[in-house]
Amino acid sequence: MPRRQEHLKAAKVLLGHADPLVHKLMDQAIARLGPRHRYVTHNLEYIRAIRQLFGEEAAVEATLHILQDWGIVKEDDYAFGVVKRSRRQGSRVS
Repeated sequence: MPRRQEHLKAAKVLLGHADPLVHKLMDQAIARLGPRHRYVTHNLEYIRAIRQLFGEEAAVEATLHILQDWGIVKEDDYAFGVVKRSRRQGSRVS
């Protein structure tokens, strides 16, 4: 399961926008339920609720989140749009 930063990177590259709140809501139940949080928040009803609250873009982003968690969308699928930086020099690395 990718960390929140990975979800945000993928959304920014693939969708052109990234909303941290969407991913926070998707994984909010981890503290109480552990991996079982997916039964509560990783389903069509939850995506419909996100769509009602935040709009279509947020629903698409929530869907991408689930696809990443399921391993359908992987880092290689969006690595082309991620700029890597060298830790020591702060310069860009291709």
